[in-house]
Amino acid sequence: MHAEIVAIGSELTTGAKLDTNSQWLSLELSAIGIPVHYHTTMSDDIDAMVTVFRTAVERSEIVVITGGLGPTLDDLTRQALAQLADVELELHEPSLEFIQSLFARRNREMPERNAIQAMFPAGSESVRNPRGTAPGIWMHVARKEGHNHGRPPALVTAM
Repeated sequence: MHAEIVAIGSELTTGAKLDTNSQWLSLELSAIGIPVHYHTTMSDDIDAMVTVFRTAVERSEIVVITGGLGPTLDDLTRQALAQLADVELELHEPSLEFIQSLFARRNREMPERNAIQAMFPAGSESVRNPRGTAPGIWMHVARKEGHNHGRPPALVTAM
């Protein structure tokens, strides 16, 4: 079993920020015996994201995606995962309530755009995020017919 890490963000591909998440994730996965065979860093482009995610699912048992789950218009990871799995996004009420509570505790009104962070590809699971407003996504993604060679679906997680 091996993993692949996909880091999302135009700020990474332009060099404006350094991708330290992939390094940390590789060390953590290695510590539990899961080797990482690939790192991909890419910009915020939904068509490219779906293509890269599909490639990752076909060649790796575990795909860890970092970035693109925020409330801004360029945060497209959840939409790309829904397209990858050919499912719709669905509202996860407990996640929305959690996000709303974070803003309420700070006596701030939640911007309407933050509600997108409670949308998940149908069939996926929410992963609680104790450090921010964006919950993670946990899902299994089937491999294409003829390419699976008896392998189970890939485990994909976005954090």
